[in-house]
Amino acid sequence: MRVNAGPLAQALDRVQAAVFEPSLWLQAVEAISNATGAIGANIMEPTGRGAFGAVLCTENLGDLLDGYIREEWNARDFRAQLLPPLHRSGVVLEANFISREQFDHHEYYKFLRKYGVGDSVLMDISAGRDELYFVLQNGVSDNSPLLEDMPHFHAIRSRLLTAMQLAKHIDASKVMGMAAAFETSNIASIFFNRKGLVTLTNPKADALFTGGLRISRGEVRACFASETARFSRELKIATQATGHSAGALSAVRLSRPGKRPLIVRFERFGPNLSDVFSHSCAVALIEDPDEDMRLKPETLMALFDLTPAEARISLLVASGLSAVDIAARHAAGYETVRSHIRSIFQKTGTGRQSELSALFGKIRL
Repeated sequence: MRVNAGPLAQALDRVQAAVFEPSLWLQAVEAISNATGAIGANIMEPTGRGAFGAVLCTENLGDLLDGYIREEWNARDFRAQLLPPLHRSGVVLEANFISREQFDHHEYYKFLRKYGVGDSVLMDISAGRDELYFVLQNGVSDNSPLLEDMPHFHAIRSRLLTAMQLAKHIDASKVMGMAAAFETSNIASIFFNRKGLVTLTNPKADALFTGGLRISRGEVRACFASETARFSRELKIATQATGHSAGALSAVRLSRPGKRPLIVRFERFGPNLSDVFSHSCAVALIEDPDEDMRLKPETLMALFDLTPAEARISLLVASGLSAVDIAARHAAGYETVRSHIRSIFQKTGTGRQSELSALFGKIRL
């Protein structure tokens, strides 16, 4: 492995472009791999003591990572022992810490050789709560990376760290905008990152999480352990969903003392490829069956061309009041109210009270 400075500079420019267009991340990582003479590159994250998961990898490492999981090296990665020096220095050349005897005879390196992989360069690109490592895989027949290329490796690490922080900042702004939009639409929302940890809640969601319902250490806790487990399972499906599977997510109930359960539905957003660089990748939308209808008359006037009087009466009709009740409550003539109701049904395309109520129930503005 030997770094080519010119192509590397161009590859690092691609990293900057990928911040604003997440679909370019894989191309940027492949360009870095090619410029450094590596046979491939990948980003890994810890999933437990000595256990790791692949977040992103170049296409030519696909078979290697399949075997890595199939043979359960992800649960006992030998390179985990390199983390202490990696945390201290930021970049580690594996050949400086692993003996020739280990390279030749340890089962882990025998496994790597089956896929043409030898030693590696590891970079700590952790930021905040995200513990991540960028790995340049060297070919088994290639010379080990040189110390004189360390400035290039540090430059790669620095660019990746800066890009990740910028990407998360940009994405966080988008997510805060989404949370505010849900709040304006009277929808409680909780956002999650790819690990299923809470990243943001809007005020409406905060107001619903009282008593036994709570968020502890970034995780949603229900009143009952079975509901907490169900919530976690469905959230995991949502964070991992792609394509058509994203539309097949189940609803989850969260019980509350003395009230009807909250209904939670998950939605995934953003491409999987960008999850590692994103603030959030899934949202839980929460419905409160006990909540009174809070549609504004102005909204109904704008949507259905209702008059002010029709808008006010339509809300009363949708809430279950009869024409007689409305006339008595507002000191209006019964026939006048009836006339307004006929006009309301015509303008909204409904024919009876239940249809109007169902229509209004779908409006979140």
